[in-house]
Amino acid sequence: MTATGETWTARHHFTLRRLHSLAGIVPVGVFLIEHLLTNSLAFWPQRFNEQVHWLHNLHYLLWLEIVFIFLPLAYHGIYGLVIAWQGRLNALQYPYMDNWRYTLQRITAWITFVFVLVHLAHFRFAHWFGGRSYVGTADPFGLTQQGFISLLLPAWLWLVIYAVGLTSAVYHFCNGIVTFCITWGITVGEQSRKRVSVAAAGLGAVLLIWGVMSLYALQDANRADHAIPARTVHVVASPAGAS
Repeated sequence: MTATGETWTARHHFTLRRLHSLAGIVPVGVFLIEHLLTNSLAFWPQRFNEQVHWLHNLHYLLWLEIVFIFLPLAYHGIYGLVIAWQGRLNALQYPYMDNWRYTLQRITAWITFVFVLVHLAHFRFAHWFGGRSYVGTADPFGLTQQGFISLLLPAWLWLVIYAVGLTSAVYHFCNGIVTFCITWGITVGEQSRKRVSVAAAGLGAVLLIWGVMSLYALQDANRADHAIPARTVHVVASPAGAS
């Protein structure tokens, strides 16, 4: 604290909020789009395997994950929880659309934060908890599918968890696009804001469709028969694009 009792975060609140807003779009939001697009290919297991292997072979994959995914995600998530904790929810007292969007943005922040931690433990770092690693696997689709049918919880419960987490993450991102444009002065009028809201809603619908496609494919036991495992690859990290 300073002599006036003001904390460092309070003194730099404006900058931290702007960086938090920016990180939610680039790179976190961009990665979410890529992640759901790649996972939607689970509908075609062979293409899913090919895409994941391509990601595996990126140079310096681990460092790319750390710099462009994990660090921005950690900052956006942790500082976002600080904002959510300090925010006052007033949708019940003032049931306007903007108040409901503000309330849902804060609620989905908490849900998405927990979901991301579960998701990382379930797949990306499953080998830390006795699961199998994606490193070197020839069939990422099969390994991902096994995560839904054989790890700790019944398949239907995993699907519920992922459906809730997917919906929360997509809403949080797409509604965040609207608030980002307002915060950064991109939308300065009512009409421009409405246009951005419609575009964000359309993007959200596409992302949800991709997510549902991947969940449906991964719970379909018969679909694994259609996968043609590619050759075994040797990589240094788990795939950024696998579920």
